[in-house]
Amino acid sequence: MNVHVNLLHDDERRYQGLVGRKFIAIAATTTGLALLLIVGGLLGFYLISAQQELQELRAQWRKTDPQYKKFLVQQKTRDQVAAVLGELNGWGHGRLPTHDFLVELQRVVAPYPVQLDRVTVSGEYTMIQPPPPKAVVKLDEAPPESAGAPVAAAKAPPPPPAIPARRWHIVLTGRVFGDQGHTAVVELVTKLQQTPPLADLWESVRLQNLARAPGESHRAEQLFTIEGLTKQRKCE
Repeated sequence: MNVHVNLLHDDERRYQGLVGRKFIAIAATTTGLALLLIVGGLLGFYLISAQQELQELRAQWRKTDPQYKKFLVQQKTRDQVAAVLGELNGWGHGRLPTHDFLVELQRVVAPYPVQLDRVTVSGEYTMIQPPPPKAVVKLDEAPPESAGAPVAAAKAPPPPPAIPARRWHIVLTGRVFGDQGHTAVVELVTKLQQTPPLADLWESVRLQNLARAPGESHRAEQLFTIEGLTKQRKCE
């Protein structure tokens, strides 16, 4: 007869495995606490670093903010000055270069037999309307029940604003000597119309008047008037 007697108390029982359950529980708890401590430490470190970086950025911003506001003011002033300079350049483009014109006029006028007595220049302001932009054409499909072709619907955009411009009215008065005076004046008008850069200046040039001078002396003398109208010069 075989008798099996268990002499171990309940608290002396051993887990029939490599590691005991109690050890596993303790190890798992310790590992979890360690991981929590590590994660918490990393989060705290990152939080402290972020706060320090935030403080540094705030300190830097306190130094940079006045400079940034000053820069904005300077940028606004620069834009205003640029707008004024652009407008001045536009009006400068619209003016007549009187010095260059007189130099070219002196070059084309022969010292004899033509003599210029007076050059009168008067300007006037005009407005040039730019061409309207092209309308956007949209094709609307016809309804399925209709057999008609697509209907073209065009909406015209608003016209652009008019551009200020200047044009100049120039009057040349003088006298011509000799029997071939009429030919000399006609040649002068032709030179004004065809000689660059004066040729690009005019819209029209014409001989307005040519008449014998009153109380002329022993040599033939005639008075002439030449009128010219320049092209419109945009002030932009």
